[in-house]
Amino acid sequence: MEMAYAWGDGGGVFTFGQNSYGELGHGDVNDRKAPTKVEVLEEEDVVDAACGNEQTTVLCGDGQVFACGYNDSGQCGTGATERVLRPTRIAALSDKRITRIFAGNGCEHLAAVSDAGALYTFGFNSRGQLGLGTTTSVSTPTLVEELVGKRVVEVACSYFHTVILTVDGELFACGRNDFGQLGLGDSVDRHVPTLVSQLGDETVRAVSSGQHHTVVATTEGNLFGFGKNDHGQLGVGSFSSPFLSPTKIATLPETTVIQSLACGYYHTVCVADDGTVYSFGRNDYGQLGLGHKRHTPTPSLVDTLGRMRVVQVACGCYHTLALSDDGKVYPFGRNNHGQLGLETSQDCVTPQIIPSLRDVHVKKVAAGFYHSVCLIGLSDEEARRLDGRKKHTLSLDLRRMLNNPSRSDVKFIVDGVPLYAHGCIIMARCEPLDKMLDGRTKDGTLSEIVIPDCSAEAFTALLEFLYTDEVGALGSPNVDIEFLLELLSLADQYLVTGLERKRIFETHSDYEDAVLRLFSITSLRLSPPRVSLTYHSRYSKKCSYSRRVKALLYQIRHSQDMNEGLNDGISGVRCFYATT
Repeated sequence: MEMAYAWGDGGGVFTFGQNSYGELGHGDVNDRKAPTKVEVLEEEDVVDAACGNEQTTVLCGDGQVFACGYNDSGQCGTGATERVLRPTRIAALSDKRITRIFAGNGCEHLAAVSDAGALYTFGFNSRGQLGLGTTTSVSTPTLVEELVGKRVVEVACSYFHTVILTVDGELFACGRNDFGQLGLGDSVDRHVPTLVSQLGDETVRAVSSGQHHTVVATTEGNLFGFGKNDHGQLGVGSFSSPFLSPTKIATLPETTVIQSLACGYYHTVCVADDGTVYSFGRNDYGQLGLGHKRHTPTPSLVDTLGRMRVVQVACGCYHTLALSDDGKVYPFGRNNHGQLGLETSQDCVTPQIIPSLRDVHVKKVAAGFYHSVCLIGLSDEEARRLDGRKKHTLSLDLRRMLNNPSRSDVKFIVDGVPLYAHGCIIMARCEPLDKMLDGRTKDGTLSEIVIPDCSAEAFTALLEFLYTDEVGALGSPNVDIEFLLELLSLADQYLVTGLERKRIFETHSDYEDAVLRLFSITSLRLSPPRVSLTYHSRYSKKCSYSRRVKALLYQIRHSQDMNEGLNDGISGVRCFYATT
């Protein structure tokens, strides 16, 4: 469910719409009709955002959480109830390793999930929606004890109820239930998370909640709704209400599988795995994006989004944002505070691209009561290119330090040749070599280590990989197989896992098959590979690469028929080892 993002480079947080309580995070209470960058977050690596009722929360890559806006019930998590005009760090979550945050378009409480799947809630709690067993609001994030031992992956927050999804596909619900919005088959509130057992063997993959309704999608490809349905927000084909138990929505095309959901106060929007979008429910502001304002009780294709692939939708109370896979945002619905980001206050009944974000790549959208948030970042392709450039630059810098006596604190003596290195890099990259140093670099003097039974060429290549993640010689078509074998043996001896057999032989696959066959000779007991490499290296060095071993390698390397050369070589090495 989880996605992988790259917002830390060249991005930012942009907000627009209503700002009566500072929910846009600019330090004032002025509305914005166009996306405006939140300057206070400019240096933060923001990776997620969630919006509630006139409140905004963002999550950073290091697990820190910031909140701003309406805070009368403590939903900003600061331990107080004063309104917060700028994003403020939630100190109580600083050591919790938070990886997900959740809020709803009109809710006044928040949920945060740690990397271990622990659930913390805070804010408004008049109907037990925090799942803490009480109806008292909480201004500090509090662990939901009832779910300890469960791994939470997703939370849907409504104004008065909360629905929780675990990694096992189980669904739990708590809070207000007078319309059956908890899906428990009755209309009794729950103050602690209670298992929604009426779904039977269905495994839930996505969930979202409106003001008084809930919709879930399952891995089996089914869609279920429960709760209030006076505007057709359950998509069951009627306006009858309520539904106390999960009711299947059967009007989607048979091959359509819903992968994600979003609910406004009284409408629902679904994204299928092929990027198509379906909507149903209340539509008096055009929040369904269907080109009209009629309430619609059955899932209807938003055909104006058909020319792009949608990857996420977010719903405010009466507006919707759709995000395409190329990073463009298409809002529709109510726009009385500029929450569509179109620099007007005119409602839209069909999706319109946000012009000021046309030339950037949006990675995530979120929507609150009358406001919206966009996280700007790099496309996946741009992120890969940047990552490659960063690695290339670092590799060049470290290469300049390789075997450079200047400021080195380690000297390896290999086959009589001094090779210079740096203890900090050895410590970070190679535990066996670090143990050989045994802390001798701490006094600032040059530590000298003798490496026996090894050529300077091969050990230099090993150091090159530790410094740069590369070995230049491996790119040469004329590299000697003796060098390859010795480097493979060193990588094995010093546990340098990045230099595995596949990488060393990736440009010399003709050698690889021959070497593997050579090292699998059962009569020489040269299996498994770790034993065989050590065995071969020890005896080769002991005998100084005798004429017979060199003849073997020559036969493998130069025979027109690889199998013929290998067979001749095997005979030779058997004879050689039999006489040692």
